[in-house]
Amino acid sequence: MKQAAWILGDQLSLRNSALQRLDKRSDVVIMIESLEHARQLNHHKAKLMLCFSAMRHFRDELRQKGYAVCYEELGNGKNFLQALRDAVATHRIERLFVMSPREYATVKFAESLSEKLNIDVALTPDSMFLTDRDDFVKKHRGKKRLIMENYYREMRKKLNVLMQNGKPVGGEWNYDKENRQTAKALVESRLKIPPVWKPERDAIDREVEALVEKFFPNNIGATEHFCLPTTRRDAERFLDDFIEHRLAHFGDFEDAMLQNELILFHSVISPLINIGLIEPTQCVEKAVEAYRNGRAPLNSVEGFVRQIIGWREFIYGCYWLKMSETDYHEENFFNHERPLPDFYWTGETKMNCLSNAIQKVLKFGYAHHIERLMVLGNFALLAGVKPKQINQWFWEFYLDAYDWVVTPNVIGMSQFADGGFVATKPYCSGAAYIDKMSDYCKSCSYSPKEKTGENACPFNYLYWDFLMRNEAKLRPNNRIAVIYGALDKMPSEQKRAIRESAEKFLSNLKPNAYYS
Repeated sequence: MKQAAWILGDQLSLRNSALQRLDKRSDVVIMIESLEHARQLNHHKAKLMLCFSAMRHFRDELRQKGYAVCYEELGNGKNFLQALRDAVATHRIERLFVMSPREYATVKFAESLSEKLNIDVALTPDSMFLTDRDDFVKKHRGKKRLIMENYYREMRKKLNVLMQNGKPVGGEWNYDKENRQTAKALVESRLKIPPVWKPERDAIDREVEALVEKFFPNNIGATEHFCLPTTRRDAERFLDDFIEHRLAHFGDFEDAMLQNELILFHSVISPLINIGLIEPTQCVEKAVEAYRNGRAPLNSVEGFVRQIIGWREFIYGCYWLKMSETDYHEENFFNHERPLPDFYWTGETKMNCLSNAIQKVLKFGYAHHIERLMVLGNFALLAGVKPKQINQWFWEFYLDAYDWVVTPNVIGMSQFADGGFVATKPYCSGAAYIDKMSDYCKSCSYSPKEKTGENACPFNYLYWDFLMRNEAKLRPNNRIAVIYGALDKMPSEQKRAIRESAEKFLSNLKPNAYYS
């Protein structure tokens, strides 16, 4: 029986379970660049370049390993279904394997293929995660909220990572309290922030860059600043560069923000691990080895490991649990309906932290997780932006963005739109947090110290206005009870000034013309 495996653009792993079902001597790998699919969202040009160039490099890698690859390139005028039908007919395929896609809509499409292609189509397990999503859904179905820390500890035990005699190495499960040094502390440390290793562009990269400009001329962002690996070998070197030069200080300054620095001590491996150029076990093993060899402290290594086997895996499970029960994209706990402000597409705002973070994303398709959560997401939450719109913005603008990872992070954690399923409290703050953890406020038109009025940082009055607007829903939350205690002591005149400042600021926001 002639068989084939259809490999999607975010499944470029040699451990791909559909690939493992093939016999190199007789079977075929099918890969498709679909213009129709790529245009469904206004993806950042750098993300498109990463995906298509990585696909073409993977095609060549498979051919070097002896696989026959049927590859459809951009501009052929075919959608996925047309290209699959042609490949099935040309190669006389009788059975098609597809590693189960990690995005809900694509799974539904894959499940319909048997009837549409009139052949046997089998979905194989997603081998790019350490979590079996079906088991996760069965175990947690019906629960109102999940706690990531509990899941993370289970994973540590299951995988025997940073464990000794059944207990966590160092005596603690989580060293997050040690990972909150400020921007001021970073500057005063006089640490030199190391440059990130950048691979040279090859012929495929240059070819794809030209195609992106040809087929997606009006998409956001640009390709000129693209500097990520598009081959497995370069991706592994990129990971090694992080382990060698940045991991040691990653933990201490994980939450710090500097307006003239993009990466600091972060890894920037999420775009690579999310498409399969790096395996999660590789990341964990190299980080743990660095700890054992004395090249990185435990707080940094544990924090990095927690992102890989804790948060990433947890978010993947939560996405599938929520999508099995409802349309997660539509959840809106606070009934927020404000359009996302137009400056999210331009960075043209007097708020320096927002302007700078947005400009980073426009230029590079990247800003690190605290800028995402406590600047970009924080503002959208406090301003009452419709969760579905800010969710789509993150999905389109970031190199590492896919539905399974964006939606629970934005709808769940950032916007608290699921009412506390993913996060135990809203992640929001006034200007004090941003002033402490960054150098943004020093160059801003607004004062982080003033609470109301023309010169006050909007984060200050928007924060308290948000808490007052949503008091009925939030006061019962024990994790923020102390905040409402402070609100109770606030004079009525101050509350009125907060509402007036917030109303005036929000009424002057220009709504976007991009999302309905």
